[in-house]
Order: sequence, then structure tokens, then C-alpha cells
Amino acid sequence: MKKTFLKGIIPLLVLAATLQSCVDELEQVNPNALTLSTFWQNSGDLNTGLNTVYAALRDENILGIEWDYTRTDIAVPFSMRSNTSGNPIYEQSFDLTTNQVQNKWDACFLGVFRANQVIDAYKRLEPSLNGEEAKTSASLIYAQARALRGYFYYVLHHSYNNGSLPIFSTVPIDIDDFQVAFSSSEDVKEFYREDLNFGLGNLPGTYNLWQSEVGSGNLGRITGGFCEALIAKSYMNENDFTNAELYLKNVMNNYGYELQDDLAKCFTGIAEFNNESIFEVNYSYDANPLGNDEQNLSQRISHRLNDGNQVQFTSWLTLKYRNERPDPADDANYVDRKIYDEQGNAVLDQFGNDSLQVDVLRMYGWRMNNSMSSVDDRDDLMYGVESAEYGRSTTASTHSRQFPNFIKKFTGWNTDNGGLGEDEATEKNDRSDINIPIMRLAEVYLMYAECMIEKGDLSEALRYINRIRKRSHLILLGSSSDAGAEFVGNSTYYNDIDLDPSNGEEAVTLTNLMEHLRFTEKPLELSLEGDRTIDLRRWNVWKQQLEHISTFEYDAWHFRNNEMGKNPIRFRCFITPAGVIPSLDPAYLNTDTPDYAYRFPNNLQANNNRRANEPHLRDHLVGSQNFIENVHSYLPVPQDEINSNIKWNQ
Repeated sequence: MKKTFLKGIIPLLVLAATLQSCVDELEQVNPNALTLSTFWQNSGDLNTGLNTVYAALRDENILGIEWDYTRTDIAVPFSMRSNTSGNPIYEQSFDLTTNQVQNKWDACFLGVFRANQVIDAYKRLEPSLNGEEAKTSASLIYAQARALRGYFYYVLHHSYNNGSLPIFSTVPIDIDDFQVAFSSSEDVKEFYREDLNFGLGNLPGTYNLWQSEVGSGNLGRITGGFCEALIAKSYMNENDFTNAELYLKNVMNNYGYELQDDLAKCFTGIAEFNNESIFEVNYSYDANPLGNDEQNLSQRISHRLNDGNQVQFTSWLTLKYRNERPDPADDANYVDRKIYDEQGNAVLDQFGNDSLQVDVLRMYGWRMNNSMSSVDDRDDLMYGVESAEYGRSTTASTHSRQFPNFIKKFTGWNTDNGGLGEDEATEKNDRSDINIPIMRLAEVYLMYAECMIEKGDLSEALRYINRIRKRSHLILLGSSSDAGAEFVGNSTYYNDIDLDPSNGEEAVTLTNLMEHLRFTEKPLELSLEGDRTIDLRRWNVWKQQLEHISTFEYDAWHFRNNEMGKNPIRFRCFITPAGVIPSLDPAYLNTDTPDYAYRFPNNLQANNNRRANEPHLRDHLVGSQNFIENVHSYLPVPQDEINSNIKWNQ
């Protein structure tokens, strides 16, 4: 489902300047071309200009999915892990000349300047607009431009220079107008909150209201609900839980948002703009009428995640996903599973069909299934084939030392195409039209749960955490007799913070639930979402967490499945803690399922582990040593801005 207002974009000259940072070379205007005085004539022109602001949202550097999370405990670039990679983002050696530092700045300020073009034009045109329809249309365009500018400044404020930035409230006309002293973090925050509050008060609250109140063809536009959620998040980012709670409660209770029953609906393109989505970036395969110099309407993220050669989850996070326990009391967790012998061959019945174990408990949780692959997963398919079989097609990468897991978020993994992977058609050009969420209700729930922990309300915090866990059919936290328990009768509750009764019970408390929320629920539910850098910074645990995960050592094991044809072995793609032999360690036995030998065939042996004298895998080893809080928790002002703006340090 793609919103139709993007299809109405027509070419628009950048009327003041082509901006790749705050300052770039001003272009001369063709005397035969449109100018500021001839283009902006009516609300239709305003809408054309607004479409270029939405186009700026599609720059993948704004969210930084492929690189920004490698600064955190969520991800590593490709297969670098403990190696000295030369990757300045991962190794925390970036500076003002690093490409990603410049590219994110450029992308956000391009959006700011385009929004300002619309805002300035609206103010010039407003007195001359005739008719209620034209005035209403123009005012909605103005509110969208204000809200989008607020979002761009929100991203900049929480990414760069401790929040100190140049504020541009109008389009610069000449070189002197670009020489703007940097405002304080507080002033920048006040500026973007004013924009967001204006959007909150003047925009339809949800996608559905855009359609019903304004008209079809408006699906995907920025909403008042998103503005309110982002204001709430801005208070969370400064640990102002009292103000955040007020906004979060309103977002949860007054917009009709609801969790989807299947997390795949949030990431794979099968149910875009659903009622969990508060705001998402829309992508399309349509040709971009703005020309070759513009961002494509489609995105590269899906193919790069599916190829595995850009970013991988950390080993720490990988094991957290694998250790989540499906709830045995939840019928959704029972499957029919193919049986394999100890050599990796599928066992056939007397009729030559695959033998199946019927109604066995899933090996892994649904949240992992919707987020990443594991080569040994017998229950969940990738592009129509088992994880171990995936890679037989020449268009698909295999699980391997370089790609121990594939990130499934933001890909079409649930498309049954016989294991081909993402669509490699020439006309698709390694791009996808899957939308990318900026904010969804699950994140709001987790922020609200944090507010409740800070407030001392354990039951209410568990209520919202367990709503998210129940959606993925996981064992729930706390006691079934608790006032916040909503799923008694069809769910298992453990009043044990690590959900593992075998190692002794540690009852859930406010203190350990906060630790659980920070380092289990948020990273697992919001991996590659939710601004992990901001959380680690505001909790004052960034360096501590990198040091923590860098202490763990891991081994990587082969996995054999003879159905993979002439290349039955997937080499060194199953990660375990160092010294753990998966075919021998009972920690890897699902005690509810008597198929242990089929899950880990005998050829997972110690001599398949790693080469002689090769070090164990370790994540963020160099980065954890290099990280300095007041240097690396924000990105620096890029070199191009320093070169261009003589007032940058005033």
C-alpha cells in the first residue's frame, strides 16, 4: 500500500540554493527558468514544494540504520567483530571528516531548507489566498512543513555537538545569511518543540484521519500523533519522566493506535501504515520525477541487510534473541517440524514424504523470527525455505562466518520465492519499496513502562512490557496474580527476572526490571529502531555497556544440512559462548522437544570450531577502548560546516 501523494511530485527547482550542508555553492538561476517570484503562486505550488520535503526524508543517512547502530551494543559492521576493521564509526575513531558525519548533517539540513522554502512561501502567499478550500489546503501544507522541520531539527539536536546548532527559520538569500552562530542546545530544543507543537495542534492526528477528514491520496503524511509522540520522546531524552508521561498517555489513549498481532506487519511491507505505525518513511518503485539528483523513491536497506554485507547484530544481541523462550501455554508456539537424521538428511516416511514431528514447541521465539535468522532454525522459513537451506540460489547469500545471521527486519523474508532472497530484477536495481518505521506504538509502550518504573509503579510497567511480549508469544514477566496481569489463562507468567527457573528465582523488582527494560526489551524489540545512541547516552551507560559486551568471547560452529545439495555445510555460522559445544551442552536442549540430535547433528564437533591459534570472536573490542563520553556520544560538527560558516564556534 503506497500513498498516492508522492506520485504527484513534479520537478521543482531548488530556488535559493542547492544545499549539501548548511552552506554550499549558490547556483546561478537560468533567466528562462522559474524563480522565487514566479514559481510560488498558489497552494498547488506549495504542495509541490512540500513533496520535496517528504523526499528529503528518504535519505538513508537520517536514520543511519546501516552505520549508526554499530556505535552501540546493537550491531557490528559486516563480520568485523574483534578485528581491527578500519571502520571509524565502529571503532569510535570518527571525527569531523568522517563521511557518515557529513552525510547525516547534509541530509537533515537539506530537509530543513526545503521546509523553510515552503514556510516562507506560505507566509508570502497567505494574504492573497482566495476561497476556504485554498486557505485550508495551504494551512495544512504549512503545518506539515513546520512539523517536518521540527523532526529534522530533532534528529540534528540529538545527534550533533551536544545539541548546539545553527537555527535557520527562513531560507538564506545570500552568503552572509549562511553565517549563523550556533544556538544553545536549549534554544534548539525550544525551536523544534515549537514546530512540533504547531503540527500537533494543526494536523490530523493519524493516517486514518488524513484519509477520512482530508481525502484519499493523503496516506503517509506526517500526523499530529507523531508530533505528540516525538515531543514525549524529547522529554524522555532528558529524563523528564513527568512531562513525558503526560504526552505518552495521550498518545496511547486518544489516537486509536494498537499493537499489530504479528510483528512482521511492521517491517515487511505486508501491512504498511497500520494502526501500530505512528510515522514511517514511505518508499516506492515509482520513477522519481525530481530527477537523477534526487533521492530514489525506493531504498537500499532491504537488499543490504539481506545480503548481510553491511551490518550484523552483535553476538551479545544474537544470543539474547536465541535465548528468548516461547510460551508453552500459547498455541501459536506449536508447529509441525521436519525430522533430520544425525548426518543432516531429511527422514522420509513409508510413502517417500518428509517425516514430521507434530505439534512440537517452537525452537525460537516469534520476536527473533521477525528480527533475524539462525542457521539451525527448523521452524521458520526465509523466502520460502529453511534457514539452513537458504543460500542455494545464486541470488542469495549463505549463512557463513561472514554472515552468521541475517537481519530480517525491513526485508521481504516472508515472501515465498523458493529461497531467491530480495527481488534481483534489473529494473529494481537492488532496491526495495518496503517502508521504514520512525516511530511505532511498541516504542511508546516501552517509554511509558520506563516512566512507570521511575514512578515506582511496578504493576503498570509490567502491563505494557507484557503486552509487547505477548504479541510475540513469549513467556510473560511477573506474577499472574499481579494487578497488571492481563493474559491469565492463556499465558505463562514467571516472577523471575531472567525467565529461567533452572538457575534459581529472582523476583521482579523495580530495580531489576529497569535493567531488563534497558538491556533486553528495548534492544530486542527495537533493534535498528528507537535511537539506541540517545538511550545509552541518557542512561550514562554507553562506555560501560560497550566494555561489558566486549568482554565476552564466542566460538562459531559449522552446521550441516544435506538438503543443501553440493554445498551441505554452512561454515562457522552458529555462534556460542567460548568453550560451549552445542551438541553436548544441555543449555541448548529444548527440553520440551525430544529432537535434540536433529537440531544439532553430530558433525558439530570441536575440530570444526576455529583454526589453530585463532582468537575467539569478540565484539566492540577496539571501540570500547576508544570510546570517550564527551567525544563520541555526539557526532562532531562536520568539516564542511566549519569551512563554510565563520561563526560556527560563536
